Amino acid sequence: MKSFLDKYKQHLALTLIIGGYGISIPGLWIMRDNPQVFQLSWVFTTLTLAILLIFHRPYSWKFWLAILAVGVAGWTVEAIGTNTGVIFGGYAYGPSLGPKVWATPIAMVVNWMISVYLITMVLRSKIINIWRLGFAGALLMVIYDILLEPVAIRLDMWSWKTVTPPLQNYIAWFIISFPLVMLLGKYVKNSNNPLSTIVLVCQLLFFALLNLMIAFGNL
Repeated sequence: MKSFLDKYKQHLALTLIIGGYGISIPGLWIMRDNPQVFQLSWVFTTLTLAILLIFHRPYSWKFWLAILAVGVAGWTVEAIGTNTGVIFGGYAYGPSLGPKVWATPIAMVVNWMISVYLITMVLRSKIINIWRLGFAGALLMVIYDILLEPVAIRLDMWSWKTVTPPLQNYIAWFIISFPLVMLLGKYVKNSNNPLSTIVLVCQLLFFALLNLMIAFGNL
């Protein structure tokens, strides 16, 4: 059994992740009137991050400190933002992201870790200069958020006082993501993960398709 898992663990991981995203698309449409089901989203995201980190190589304590710092910094900014409205604009979290501390879901630690990790890993092999990496990564993070926002609002993850996200939100995402991508990029310069590109593509396709369903499919 062990040799089977060692041989096919990457295929099993990809099957689980791709299958999870694939099932979620029709599943969310079918269960669109049962918002309690939306809470499974943060559980699946946490599982996906755990699987990604299992396949990360090489391990180092500096990498672990860096990715943990990304998550804690992201959560801290979110906590300040949701309690003051001065960073992203006025917004509040709904129930879909699970338990909260200071009105901010603990799951936001995971959300920042997985988004910054995926984008940094995909770009790092192509962009050597750390400042260019930070700029490109922050720009991609904004695109990621543009796709995420309508889905997050529909799934009761958060809501805006202005109904739609203000421009301030995207500017803040760029400014905050820039140093976080640079920080993680410093410690994954020679790292690799066979799942990172595929998972990022899965996420972007997932959000893109759900956006179409929200706009045209009565999600």
